[in-house]
Amino acid sequence: MQVISQVDARIISEIRRCLADTTDRGLISAAKWLSELLLSVPASKRNIDTTANMSSASMELSEELEDQPSWLSREELDAEERDADVFNVARKCMEARQYHQAVHFLRSCTSAKSQFMSVYCRFITSEKKALNEWHKTDNTRHQPPLPVNAAINDLLDSVKDSTDPWLQFLEALFLHRLSRIPEALNVLHRTLSICPWNWSAWTLLGQCLDSSEALTDALTNIDLPLDHPLPQMFQVKIMNELHTATDVELQLCDRLLGTDYFPNNLWLMGQRGRALYDTLEFAKAESQFEDMFKLDPDRIEDLDVYSNILHLRGSREKLTALADKFLLVDKNRPEVCCIVGNHYSVRGERDKAIKYFRRATLLDRTCLTAWTLMGLEYHELTNYPAAIESFRKASGINKKDSRPWAGLGAAYDAMGMSQYGLFYYQQALKLRPYEASIWEGVGSCYEQLTRNRDSMIALKRTVELLKPSTPVRRRVTNRARIIRLARLIGDKKEALEQEIEYIKLCDKELFVVNLRPPRESLAEMYISCIYNVAEYHDSTNGNLKLAYDYCSWLSVLEPSSRVKFVREQIKNKAAARGCDLTNESSPQFGYSLDYKEGRCLLLEFLQKTGSVTYA
Repeated sequence: MQVISQVDARIISEIRRCLADTTDRGLISAAKWLSELLLSVPASKRNIDTTANMSSASMELSEELEDQPSWLSREELDAEERDADVFNVARKCMEARQYHQAVHFLRSCTSAKSQFMSVYCRFITSEKKALNEWHKTDNTRHQPPLPVNAAINDLLDSVKDSTDPWLQFLEALFLHRLSRIPEALNVLHRTLSICPWNWSAWTLLGQCLDSSEALTDALTNIDLPLDHPLPQMFQVKIMNELHTATDVELQLCDRLLGTDYFPNNLWLMGQRGRALYDTLEFAKAESQFEDMFKLDPDRIEDLDVYSNILHLRGSREKLTALADKFLLVDKNRPEVCCIVGNHYSVRGERDKAIKYFRRATLLDRTCLTAWTLMGLEYHELTNYPAAIESFRKASGINKKDSRPWAGLGAAYDAMGMSQYGLFYYQQALKLRPYEASIWEGVGSCYEQLTRNRDSMIALKRTVELLKPSTPVRRRVTNRARIIRLARLIGDKKEALEQEIEYIKLCDKELFVVNLRPPRESLAEMYISCIYNVAEYHDSTNGNLKLAYDYCSWLSVLEPSSRVKFVREQIKNKAAARGCDLTNESSPQFGYSLDYKEGRCLLLEFLQKTGSVTYA
C-alpha cells in the first residue's frame, strides 16, 4: 500500500476538488474545514502549478490531475452540464435558505449532483418541521426526548443503492438517523474509499463509533494508505471525543502540524489542545490554545475547552478578559455563554454561572459542555436533583463522554444512594478506565455500602493512577483511607505496607509546607502509622533499627513512658544480637532519622494544636 510522507500536488488537487464539491452541495462545515486545511499548506506547495519553471514531470502530473474522478461517468458529466444553469439558481436559493424553492427548481434535473441538492434541501426542511413540532410540546410529559423526523424513510428510499459517493453519504446519514448503524457503517466505508476528502462523511462516521476498537475496525475497512493524513486526523478527533487521547494522538498531531503537512492548522492545534486537556496536562493545553488564538484572536471554536482549562487553573483575570471580549463579538454563541458561565463559576457566583450555561443550552440543545458544567454547578449548590437532570441531558447527547456518567455517580453518592452512584461510576469507567477521579468515586460508593475490601481495591487503583502533579493532600488523604479500610477488614500485611508508604509520602511532600487546620486527622494518621510500624517490627523481631528510629521520632512528637519503654526494649533486643542501634554503622541501620525540616514543622503544628492520640 502506498505510503504518504508529505502533502504533494496530488493531495492539494484532491482537496481543491472536494472543496468545490462540498461548496456546490451546501456542506458548509466540510467546505470551511477543507478551506482552512488547504490554507495551512505552505504557499510554496499550493502555488506549485503556477510557477514558471515547472519540471516536465510536474507538467505530466498536472495534466493527470485534471482528469475527472473515476466515479464520474461521461453520462453524468453531460447531465451536470445540462443542469448547470438550473443548479446555479437552486444553489443561490439554498444559500438564501429558500429550501422549498430550490427543490422546485431542481424537480426536472437528472444529474446526481442535482439529486443530492434536492434531497438535502428536503431533509433540511423536514428537520425544521420536526423541530417545530417538537417545541410545541415543550414542558409537557408528551414531549419525546428528541425531535422525530417522519420523512427520513422516504428520503432514504430516494437515494438507496446509489453508486454516487455523495448520494451514498446521504444514504448513510439517513440510516444513522434510523439507528441502523451497521448498515450506515458499510455505506460510509464505501463512500470514503471513493471520495475520502468529504469531511462530512468522516464526521458522520465518528457519530457511529463508540469505542477505540470500533475506530480500528472502521479505518481497516476504508481503502486509504496507512500514512494518509485523513485517517490520522480522524483518529485524533475520535479519541478526543471518547476522552481517551494518549501520547500516540499527541504524536500524530505533532506530525500533521509539521512543515510537510499542515503547519499552524487551527483545527489540528485545537485537537492537540483537547488531547492535552484530556490527559490532564493543563499548563501545556493552555499554552497550546494561547498559541492558536495568537494566530486567530477572534476564533470562537474551542473557546469552551480553553475556558474550562482557565477555570481549572483558577485564572480569573484571563477568564474575565475572555468573557468581556467575546460578549462583544457574539453573545449568542453557546461557546461564549460557556466562557461567561466559567467566569462566574470561578468567582463563586454559581447562580449567574447556571444562568449562562442554561442560555447556552437554549441556543444549542446539543451543547454537551453547557449541560455538563451546569450539572457541576448544581452539584456545588447541593441541588442534586437538578444536577442529575443536567447530567442526564448530557449523557443523552453523547453516551461516549464519561463526564456526565461520573457526574451522575457523584450526585447519587452525595444523596446517599450509593448503589445508583456505583452503577453510573461503572458506566464512566467503561469509557475511561484509567481516570483516577472515577476510581475514587467508586471507592467512596463501596465504602458507603460497607464493601470495605472492594473500596480498598478501588482506592489503591486511584493512588496508582494519580499523577505526581496531583495536589499532595489528595494523594495523602486517599492513602489514609486505604489504611483505615485495611485495619477495618483486619488485613495487617496490607495495612503495614500502606502505613510505610504513608509515612514516606508525608515526610517527602506533605510536611514540607506550613501546616494549617484541617490537617489534624492527617497528623493523627501519621503518628498512628509510625507507632504501628515500630510495634510490628518490635513484635516480630524484624528490622529493629527501623523500629528504634520510629520510636525515637515518636518520643519527640509525643513524649510518653510507653514509647520510651518500647524503645528501651527494642534497644535491649538488638544488644542481645550484638547490635548497637545508636551507631549509624550498625548492620541494621534502616530508616535514617535525620529530623528533616518537614518533621520539625509537624512538631510545631502538634504543639500548637495540642496533644494527638494514637488511632
